Amino acid sequence: MSVGLFAGCSSQKSAPAATEAPASTAPVTTAATAPEATVAAAQQNNDKIDLESAKSTALKDAGLEVSQVQFTKEKLDTDDGVEKYEIEFNYNGYEYEYDIDAKTGTILERVKS
Repeated sequence: MSVGLFAGCSSQKSAPAATEAPASTAPVTTAATAPEATVAAAQQNNDKIDLESAKSTALKDAGLEVSQVQFTKEKLDTDDGVEKYEIEFNYNGYEYEYDIDAKTGTILERVKS
């Protein structure tokens, strides 16, 4: 836990400490979401987000643009009753793999190898 510059002052209010998970080579589960307007539209229509929105969410998370990558997999699949988009692409010698919840646009899993 880090101590702020004004740790002893009574007028200083402490913000809750952020916790970080240790680095790992295992897949990362995250609560990152697709652009709010896309998710809101999909939920309002009780429908799925489209493939392009899923790809956009993955690219945004990776910090890349569509012109920089080569997509190798773009598939709608169902796993344990959850519809998800499986998105894979290559960039600069790395392979990125994303599972995006088709209903909410949430990143379920991401792997960079």
